[in-house]
Amino acid sequence: MEELVLRSKNGDADAYTQLILEIRNDLYKICKMRITSDDEIDDIIQDTMIQTFKNIKKLKDPSKFKSWIIRILINNCNHYYMKKNRRKIVSIEDNLNDCENKLYENNIDDIESDMNFYQLLSNLNYEERIIIILYYSEQFTFKEISQILKISDNTVKSRLYRAKNKIKNECEGGIKNG
Repeated sequence: MEELVLRSKNGDADAYTQLILEIRNDLYKICKMRITSDDEIDDIIQDTMIQTFKNIKKLKDPSKFKSWIIRILINNCNHYYMKKNRRKIVSIEDNLNDCENKLYENNIDDIESDMNFYQLLSNLNYEERIIIILYYSEQFTFKEISQILKISDNTVKSRLYRAKNKIKNECEGGIKNG
């Protein structure tokens, strides 16, 4: 990935396109935690891609590309969210279109996995959801997450701990009620 970043810094649009193709699913998942509409997500990701392509020469450490673009994406999502002044909570209903598409593609296992994942995340607030995604899906360290979100390492740790406890309680409640 670092070679692609270096080529992108030298103006190679094809290398930049390849970089985006490698992380597009990650960008989508992160944006989906804040924004519900796929059209709006596409717009935000496109704005982020344009913004980062124009500013990639300013990136000092090529190994930090992914955390850099994710930070910009989160800022763009938050800006959009504040501009629209509405509250968004991820729920199973918000993701039915994705599940329907997978159903047509006969990806039953993916549907069940996605529904379980979104159901678990539905009881978390935005800050907890984004930390769960960055830590477990993207495998960023506490330090990297704190840099991306511009909060302290301890805040990241406490939010992750709180989120894991909520998920654990949800799972235990499901087992007792199931």
